[in-house]
Amino acid sequence: MSDRKSDNTTSASSGKSAKPGPSNTKQKDYFRLDCKQIKIKPTSGTFDDDHMAVRFHHSTHEMSLWLNALKNEVFIPYDQFTGYRIAEYKELEISLLPNFNRRYYQNGVEIKTDPTNGLLEEATALIIIPRQNVNMSCLIVIDNLIGKYRNDISIPTRTRPGINDDPDESDEEYLVKFTMFGERGGVIVPLKIRLEDIVQTIMKKFKFEFKYNLLTYKNGVGAVIAIKDHEDWRVAKWESQYTGKACVDLYFT
Repeated sequence: MSDRKSDNTTSASSGKSAKPGPSNTKQKDYFRLDCKQIKIKPTSGTFDDDHMAVRFHHSTHEMSLWLNALKNEVFIPYDQFTGYRIAEYKELEISLLPNFNRRYYQNGVEIKTDPTNGLLEEATALIIIPRQNVNMSCLIVIDNLIGKYRNDISIPTRTRPGINDDPDESDEEYLVKFTMFGERGGVIVPLKIRLEDIVQTIMKKFKFEFKYNLLTYKNGVGAVIAIKDHEDWRVAKWESQYTGKACVDLYFT
């Protein structure tokens, strides 16, 4: 964990801490995003507070909701995420496992009582609305943080696939990142997922529909390669593994 004492940083800031712990250290080990509202799906509940933030903790791989004038904090581990979406109008959506794990703090001390009064009980996603002075580059930092986390946790078990290894037979989970029409994000899916199921997974998870003319990915040397059928998709997954990436980057146009 990271320091949990109120601080006077800017709307989006980051730093490093000597060690994880309650919010009583001077240096910071998190990226902070000041926000004006957090919407809860599917219940339509909201957090509205004049002084509210979301923090992304580097060393402990957690997101925390800093609520109630920064007195209470709800910690949610990254491994409870099932996907995320960044909209061009500066909206961050985090999708979550049902009954996701979380911990509560008040003034830096862990508590058992839920400071949200049950607002998160049925949540499957959080839509974070940043303050007006937060720019898109701040949200892209979060995109990179989640990608780095997926990469870091896969390093201990990662092996370079052989030429005959088939990703369609793997039981691994994988991050598929997407960029489309001003939006970007990612979904965590089985590596064996078929091409036709990728689009359906994205649309179902984020409740929006889209059409595209061309689907591409970037290979290990940065060349843009079209994906026209499942065999192309299988090659894209294999090459991503071979080059040591923990995700596949897809581009819809």
